[in-house]
Amino acid sequence: MEFVKPEDFTDAGHPHALVDRKANLESLRNHLVRQAEKLLPAGESLAIFVTDVDLAGAYEPTQRYSNEIRVVKDIYPPRIDLRFKLTRADGTVVKEGERTLRDPGFLMAPSRYLGDNLGYEKAMLDDWLHEELQAQRARR
Repeated sequence: MEFVKPEDFTDAGHPHALVDRKANLESLRNHLVRQAEKLLPAGESLAIFVTDVDLAGAYEPTQRYSNEIRVVKDIYPPRIDLRFKLTRADGTVVKEGERTLRDPGFLMAPSRYLGDNLGYEKAMLDDWLHEELQAQRARR
């Protein structure tokens, strides 16, 4: 799992706090790796290259710098752009592609990750992994 040019991501955390951005990306990486390990069939590997992250919510321009908080509204849905490659142990490519993950209804679904500031993004990644890997199993 790799982040490609994370310094250019649309919104990976507070724009003035590099530590916040790094912690968010590390949390997303750990979650994605753990979830993929649970779902991957034996002998297959999944390479993921995240090319952009736009977290749910935004820091609205009317806020003062010293009092900024992330405002979560349905007009600020989470989005993650990525490339992936699913391969067998012998190197055969099973599936690959690019995806733009976006959840415009993120506020309508019950939260799977209550209290997690990246819960919307993690739920979206979970859905993508299940869709991608379960669809592959169904074709076999």
